[in-house]
Amino acid sequence: MSVVCRCFQIQYALLIVVSSLAVIGCGGSGGRDLPKLGQVTGTVTLDGQPLADAVVSFQSKEAGRVASGGTDTDGNYTIYLLNDIEGAPVGTNQVMIVTAKPGDDSIPGSAKPETLPAKYNAETELTADVQPGDNEFNFDLTSN
Repeated sequence: MSVVCRCFQIQYALLIVVSSLAVIGCGGSGGRDLPKLGQVTGTVTLDGQPLADAVVSFQSKEAGRVASGGTDTDGNYTIYLLNDIEGAPVGTNQVMIVTAKPGDDSIPGSAKPETLPAKYNAETELTADVQPGDNEFNFDLTSN
């Protein structure tokens, strides 16, 4: 795979995550029709160690929605469809885990490059079958 193609895939993955975070920050449901949700929590590790400061996104093609949440210092996350609505759409979700962060144009070098293999984000192989009620999905990632 060419470097240009790989960069495009990473940029596409970041676009999805940033777009979902923008939706999260937009507040309540505002009367919108919401899909049936299941509460989703879990832990992300990388090579056996907690993965902090990553964004975990659940994308439901059936519901056409993306729900996301960030990991804490212990690698724990909770997924939110919107700012105050916890959960991910019920059904099969494609899962993306991203560590890259866009930079601030006013701060040179503030961007954080992706550190995870593409199989967890741009070319994700991760899925989760969300059920109504409480769900726990732990992701034990490897750096290779």
